[in-house]
Amino acid sequence: MTVQRVEVPHPEIERTFTAVRAALPAANVAAFDAELEAITHADVVDLAALDDFLSGWWRIATRAARDPQDWQRMHTEAEEVFSGRRSTGPALAEVLARRGARR
Repeated sequence: MTVQRVEVPHPEIERTFTAVRAALPAANVAAFDAELEAITHADVVDLAALDDFLSGWWRIATRAARDPQDWQRMHTEAEEVFSGRRSTGPALAEVLARRGARR
């Protein structure tokens, strides 16, 4: 059996601050603005941090635009885990221990 890769097209989002912000889900815009303000209002603007910021948010915007329902589902599940309404599941060490026991 071989794994077949399914290519999901990336939405075309220009890698600019304006385009990335416009493509973000509404729930993420405030975090984008706050982080950008923190970076740009420093006494000296760290261009590497600014580039990392844009790259990270571009990935988020692209991922969210590719499948908005899946993006929302992920955030809903995370909120359920953080609020205690949903179990986090077993720890990674426990899963690995179980797998090791079956071999």
